Amino acid sequence: MKVIELYNKLCEIIPTSLSCPWDKDGLESCPEPDREVKKVLITLDITNAAIDRAIEGDFDVIVSHHPVFFGGLGVMNALTFDGAKAVRLAKNNIAAMSFHTRLDAREDGVNDTLARLCGLKNIEIVGDDKIARVGELDEEISLEDFAKIVKDKLSWGGGEREATLSVCNVNGRVKRVALVGGSGGDMMNLAKDAGADTYLTGDAKHHEYLGAFDFGINLICAGHFFTEHPVCEFLDKTLAEICPEVQREIYFSNQVITL
Repeated sequence: MKVIELYNKLCEIIPTSLSCPWDKDGLESCPEPDREVKKVLITLDITNAAIDRAIEGDFDVIVSHHPVFFGGLGVMNALTFDGAKAVRLAKNNIAAMSFHTRLDAREDGVNDTLARLCGLKNIEIVGDDKIARVGELDEEISLEDFAKIVKDKLSWGGGEREATLSVCNVNGRVKRVALVGGSGGDMMNLAKDAGADTYLTGDAKHHEYLGAFDFGINLICAGHFFTEHPVCEFLDKTLAEICPEVQREIYFSNQVITL
């Protein structure tokens, strides 16, 4: 399968129609559209370390969730941070394709994956952009016990692989949970409107933490990376189905260490 064929196939599965209007994902680097794809690196973020791995491992394509040029590239100038990444990708003939809010919204994408990991059932779409989800646990449990489940399911071990949770304990009990992976602090109103007693997201601003008490719902922030990284398994499975002959590797792109 060629690079452009792979991107077009993924767009059929993760369509741009699901993207938020402001998003900047897509085929961000494509030095050689007709290059045959033999190896794909899957990552949440296209960091310089991820590009290092792609170069060292002779990967043809990097597939990511977050766009590498989120603000738009502007110019390919190696004297800028984004420009230097663009130059490295082009010089090493590495294609980069990202699937951001459309992967948040897609069935079985970021938020459905997160909901199922945390044990939610009867999962429903919440909000006009189809990103947020709400679901229920089999039975009501304490906020402390639910937080332990979240931490256990999202952590990959110690150091940079361990999720760190920030919790606002408003009512202490958990049954109906709304969630948005990544930066979802500004969407807490959707959780309230959906009748949730608890809202799970990646990160929030200070006033959004305080807002949990105004909304009257528990808030758990489990880290932007950790609430979204599990979707790499979905990307890996999808690639295995559409191009089984291609070698795949999931790269753990988190660079924040928990002390």
